[in-house]
Amino acid sequence: MSTTSDAGRCPVCGGDRATPYAEENGFQLVRCAGCGVLHVTPRPDPETTAAAHQYGLHRGDTTLAITGRYRPDRIGRYRRILTDIYGTALPRPTATWVDIGCGHGEFLTALVRFGPDDLTAIGLEPNLTKARGCVERGLDVRSTDLGQVDGEFDGISLLNVFSHLQDPGGFLASCVERLAPGGELLLETGDTAGLSAEEHPRPFYLPDHLLFADETIVRRILDQVGLEVVSVHHYSAATAVPVQVAREWQRAIQQRRVPPVIGATGRWVRERRRRIDMYIRTRRAR
Repeated sequence: MSTTSDAGRCPVCGGDRATPYAEENGFQLVRCAGCGVLHVTPRPDPETTAAAHQYGLHRGDTTLAITGRYRPDRIGRYRRILTDIYGTALPRPTATWVDIGCGHGEFLTALVRFGPDDLTAIGLEPNLTKARGCVERGLDVRSTDLGQVDGEFDGISLLNVFSHLQDPGGFLASCVERLAPGGELLLETGDTAGLSAEEHPRPFYLPDHLLFADETIVRRILDQVGLEVVSVHHYSAATAVPVQVAREWQRAIQQRRVPPVIGATGRWVRERRRRIDMYIRTRRAR
């Protein structure tokens, strides 16, 4: 159980000086004066966070349900991103891969299709509903953590995981220990810590998300844990299928109100133009 003082310190550099940034769902988001990361304070204790991830329910002023649903349309996008990052094939030899926090399995599915025929790829997902759905779709997904899986891996992926970590440096160091010599880690997260509170995408989804970084911050942590950056790729964070926009359109049309439609569309267009979804390919230093 974290103490109040520990829960208020920066999870990246351990600093205790910060400036207010934003509030949401009964939680405060601050910017660390030392490293610039945005983090929730006071931070929920690890036991509470683990239980929330398992059942997909985070408690605040309101209960935040984050299980979501399987989105097969994302598989094609992930295939294109894999091609951008790795070219025509994964680096050789890549025989084993673990996707940590695999969600509903869309990236894991894309990886299996992109990788060699003999690739052994498993997913780890704490959310019981998500994991069960993955297994039903034929994926090797387990509701456990990396410490309970044997062996080394040629590849590890962490997509939309970094912002949920209580101790990002410690977690990434534990991943490096499980990489085979010359193995690679692919990390995806937002490049948003340098934005003003007015510019930052909303909602923050607090307290599911615990921190927000940028490329400089993440590079610093990767270097500290012994990972060399191979390449960095940026993409639009806005979904190609603007579900929220469509919902606002529907409500506005029902109420015969045009301005909300224009406003929702404008926000979506602006987000499509911003390249703040960041994929960092790294390699274990020899």
